[in-house]
Amino acid sequence: MTLAATLSAALLLLLLPGPTNALVAAATATGGAVRLLGALAAVLAAYGLALTLLGLGAGTLAEVLPTAAPILKLLASAALLVSAIKLWRADPAAGAALPTRRLFLITLINPKALVLAFAILPPGLPSPALLAGTAAAIALATVAWGLAGLAIGRFGRHRVGAGTLNRATAAVLAAFAGTLMMTTAVAGL
Repeated sequence: MTLAATLSAALLLLLLPGPTNALVAAATATGGAVRLLGALAAVLAAYGLALTLLGLGAGTLAEVLPTAAPILKLLASAALLVSAIKLWRADPAAGAALPTRRLFLITLINPKALVLAFAILPPGLPSPALLAGTAAAIALATVAWGLAGLAIGRFGRHRVGAGTLNRATAAVLAAFAGTLMMTTAVAGL
């Protein structure tokens, strides 16, 4: 796959709805534009760390220890569920509904990193162009979802309330957690 095709595929994947994008949108919807820079830093750092760990061989753990993959998936779904509960209970009047460290953690365990590492990005050390392009794709997707959150916060909060936005985001996270739990359970049958 050419560099342009690889980066296009990465960007398309990263723009899809998911836990990280839902949290980025929620952060900017409830906390405003000031939350976008912190969210961007957290997402870039988390994807960078996840892709580095996967590239260094964390993916082979499942081959060496077959029970590791379902356990890691269940731990990831538990983290999503805990974040959903905390977001559901968050006080919308407090503004910033979720800490940046939670966004980092959820992004670190985001299944999109697995798809990037094993299905889109070529194996081995990335070229500087691929590294820069992947970082740019991550940044572009994060900013797009942050801007969507700003629009929702500006125009939607007055109609539905910040508490409803928190709960809608929490429901999305819980749905991802449930889906991950179910697919893990079905795969084990």
